[in-house]
Amino acid sequence: MKDQNSIDVTETSTQKYERALDLFTESVMKPDHDLRGCAHNQGCYEQLMEIRKHVLDYLKTLKEVTHHTNADESDDLETAKLIKEKPYYPNDQKPYYAKW
Repeated sequence: MKDQNSIDVTETSTQKYERALDLFTESVMKPDHDLRGCAHNQGCYEQLMEIRKHVLDYLKTLKEVTHHTNADESDDLETAKLIKEKPYYPNDQKPYYAKW
């Protein structure tokens, strides 16, 4: 990831949010070799990758449901459907997409 261009100051808050979400998603996807090495040493690499997958799924959900352009009732139905279908953490019944 290289920041090569400045951004137009007249962009909307929705555009800024979507760009920030894309950047954060990139940061989760980017391999961190030191962190993964620590996870291997501590015997929790598989758990780390599972958490990474949950976070990426959550970020995808944010992108899908947060900002609808020209939203209508079908968008509300799709949002409710996505939230209902999201899996739960195995040891606690709070959905992983709950507010942080």
